This record gives sequence, C-alpha cells and structure tokens, in this order.
Amino acid sequence: MDTFKYNYKTTLPKQANAPSVTIDGVSGFIYDIEFYSFRNGENTLIRKTQCKTGETVFAESNQWYSEWVIFIKLNGETIDRDVFNLLGKTVFIKMDAYALGDNIAWIPYIEEFRIKHGCTLLCSTFYNDLFSQIYPNILFTPININIDNVYAQYYIGASNDGNTKYSQLNVDENPLQMVATSILGLDHIELRPPLENQFKHRNYNKKYVCISEHASHVNKTWKYEGGWQEIVDWLNLEGYDVVVISKEPTHLKNIIDLTGNHSIKDRAQTLLDADFFLGVSSGLSWLSWGVNTHVFMISDYTQITHEFQNNITRLSANEDLVRVDYEAPNITQSKTVIDSIKNYLNKTK
Repeated sequence: MDTFKYNYKTTLPKQANAPSVTIDGVSGFIYDIEFYSFRNGENTLIRKTQCKTGETVFAESNQWYSEWVIFIKLNGETIDRDVFNLLGKTVFIKMDAYALGDNIAWIPYIEEFRIKHGCTLLCSTFYNDLFSQIYPNILFTPININIDNVYAQYYIGASNDGNTKYSQLNVDENPLQMVATSILGLDHIELRPPLENQFKHRNYNKKYVCISEHASHVNKTWKYEGGWQEIVDWLNLEGYDVVVISKEPTHLKNIIDLTGNHSIKDRAQTLLDADFFLGVSSGLSWLSWGVNTHVFMISDYTQITHEFQNNITRLSANEDLVRVDYEAPNITQSKTVIDSIKNYLNKTK
C-alpha cells in the first residue's frame, strides 16, 4: 500500500519548498495532487500536479503562513486529504535578519502567533538573551540550527526584491513591523515588546539623555553638518549629561563616552533611566522604544509609517515620502530638533 507524507516545514524560504507531498510505495500509480489555500473564507486552488510513487511534489507557492488543504486523488476519487492545523503542534520560526531593530520589531508577533494557534513555539533570533526572560513560553534556540521534528517552519525577513514567495510585501514601502504580521498571517497592530520588565531602575545624581549618531547604514545618518554638537551644547546648558551609546566612536565634545562594544543588555539598562533617546532610524531607537524610553528620531529618508508610532517624536524634512528614499532632498535643521525637545520637556514637567 502506498503511503503519503505531508510536509509544511520550509527550509529554503526564497524557493518556498513547503508544503510538499511525498508518496512512497511500489504501486506505480500516478496520483493527482491538489494544493488549496484557505483564504477569504474559501479554498483557493494554488497548484494541481501529478506525483508518482517515490516522488515529492511542491505547492511552489509561498513560505509565509497559509491554511493549507491538500488532496490526493486517483482516477478522480479522493484517496487521502490533509488539513493544516497548528493546534498542539511544534512550530519553528526563524528570524532571518541580523539587525537589532528588525529583531525587536518582530519578536512580539511571534508570541502573538503562539497564543493564537495554541502551538509549541521554537524561535531563533540573533538576540535571544534580550528576549528569553520576557517571553518564557517561547523556546529560544541558537541560530542556524536544524530541528527535524517540527510541524511547520517560517522565516521572518525583510525583502525588497519582489520575491513574494519569501515575503508578501516590499519592506521599503511598508511599516517594518508589517513584515512579521504579513508572514505570520496576523492582523497588523503595533505591538511593543516589554523589554523593560527584565531590568531595574537605578538612581543617578544627575539627569541624562542618550544619543547615537549612527545606524546600520551610513545612508540613515543625519546629514546636517555640526547638528549633533549643537544639540549636545544646548542639552548641556539645560543641565543634562549627554551619554553617547553607539558602537562606533564619536568625536563629539562635552559628552559621556560610552561608545564601543557593550552588550545590548547594557545598552538597554542605560536607556531605561534616560529622560529620552535621540538618534536616527536605527536599532538603538528600537531598543529605546522597547524599554519604553521616549525616542526622538531624525529620519529624513524613511516614511513616517516605517518605524514605530508610539512614544516617539519623529523629525523629518521629507514627510511626504511613501517609501524609503536615501536620495530625499531635504535635511532636518538642528533648530527643529531643539524646538521639538523643548516642547516635549515642557509637556512632561
């Protein structure tokens, strides 16, 4: 008797090599295989193909979450059927991006996915140590690990190359967090990981703020010449210590220099008690948001919906952008930044 094996574990997300059907046996029969995706309240035929014993066929569709129904037919009669169902199953979700901001942006949706589907969830990120305490029901694994006996597997990664098998949307034209919700099949609402819950507030003798001039790409930096030093000088006059927390070195004067290769948890602890963080579209901005410290973000090159929307004062001289544009012509002035900080401080007194 022939046997049928259904596989929902994508291992090549760019090619989307799941779901698949493998038929083992010696009958020599040629079966009709129909892959349906349950969308908008009805089953949509994604692919119809044939499979012989000893062969494997693929839906050749997408690696992002879908509710599959697969039929195996012989001479027009349904011989076997499999209905995709995550309840009680083991699912592996892999962060397919190294950037700190990406990992912080996407992690809360992995927990939402676990809760929604009632599954046992394995997850690999590049910052497991930052997340494991606040998501104790997720089993975090090292990166680049293979686990055989999982029911389904997904990769969350940003894409702007048009490969819709990998991701449904172009990240440069959409909110970064929507990458995760679209791949995981979740409604898109902004969720913040409560990173502050693993840290304790500390007492300091003087008020301080944190800043970082840098981002993962030089195109994201603020291009206003001398602007950072102007803001540092003004903050000093307002009685603030200015703590620079970038990994990259700084040439700013009259600051507390904490640049260098500090751990992400050390950075989070420093941000926790700052009055605010000032930076660009960067992982440290996402980290500050994650520990619930107000963010001033200077980003003249990303659309206003691209990053998080809560607990942020966004500063852009190109507010009409509809996609990431590193050639956008206008540059935020230092006076605009200082005035925005003044307004914020007046409201929070």
